[in-house]
Amino acid sequence: MSPKKSPPDRRVLRTRSALQEALIELILVKGYDAITVNDIIGRANVARSTFYAHHGGKESVLLDGIGSLREFLSKAQREACCDSNGRAQLLAFSLAMFEHADDHRDLYQALMRDQGGAKAMNAIRQMLARLIQREMNETSPPGKKVPGVPVEAAIRFTTDAFLSVMTWWVDAKPHLTPAAGDRIFRQLIEPALAANGFVASPSAIGQSRG
Repeated sequence: MSPKKSPPDRRVLRTRSALQEALIELILVKGYDAITVNDIIGRANVARSTFYAHHGGKESVLLDGIGSLREFLSKAQREACCDSNGRAQLLAFSLAMFEHADDHRDLYQALMRDQGGAKAMNAIRQMLARLIQREMNETSPPGKKVPGVPVEAAIRFTTDAFLSVMTWWVDAKPHLTPAAGDRIFRQLIEPALAANGFVASPSAIGQSRG
């Protein structure tokens, strides 16, 4: 039996949270590229030595924040694996991601419009691709894919489709609810995935939740 991991120190968690919040606030003010480490530690009110005890630079703070988002979406995958009719649901993280974007719409708009935000959006893209890859590996029945459609292509297609719809929704359709944005994404992506053999397997999802 492997030893239990010690819970994170609360001071460490507070410091990480303060640095993430400082980065977000600064992105809204001046854009990602213009931000310096001095800006972050000043806004977070932490010592330089404390900053470098946790991070090597501002990109590390960014990736730490995206890691927290990934944990949030992974939890959503586990808790929302089935739809209202009790059927297994593929891409169960998607509504939670729309809701997160709605809660931080100004931040997402800043990242989408600011050239410096390309690095952040690319990191988000990679994070989503890993979530999608895990779902497809765990929930799509083996041996039932349509020949000639590699899983890697389906992952990239799904990731790009999700980000395209979410970008359109964040930037151009503020009156639409997160549920409406998610519904549009699903109306576009689910028939394409199903036609190529990528469907959710209830037994696989149940095993993955354990």
